[in-house]
Amino acid sequence: MTIGYRVRDLDDFESGLTVGDMLDFVEHAHEGMAIYRILNPDWPWSLTNLLLAEMLDAQVLWRWVDGGKKGPKPKPIPRPGVTETHTKSYTVSETSTVDEIDEWLKGRVKTG
Repeated sequence: MTIGYRVRDLDDFESGLTVGDMLDFVEHAHEGMAIYRILNPDWPWSLTNLLLAEMLDAQVLWRWVDGGKKGPKPKPIPRPGVTETHTKSYTVSETSTVDEIDEWLKGRVKTG
């Protein structure tokens, strides 16, 4: 089967294109085909691009660590379909006095 078929060729017996051929054509489309891009919205992120992003993230992180971890930790390159799942949240609790902490610690110590 060669590229250049159209959907209207399904009605033309002389073209030799069957419904099964068309389904195979769509299922096994490569990245350069428009149908592949329609069916795979993340198509620009091929395996090569994902690996390059991983390498760049590793290099940036290594340089940050090698530089003494000065400044904020670098964020990775955003990937399609991946969301940041962990968010830090800080809460302010009431303060305790030294005596309250001593009482709490005494209750935690096992006696023997």
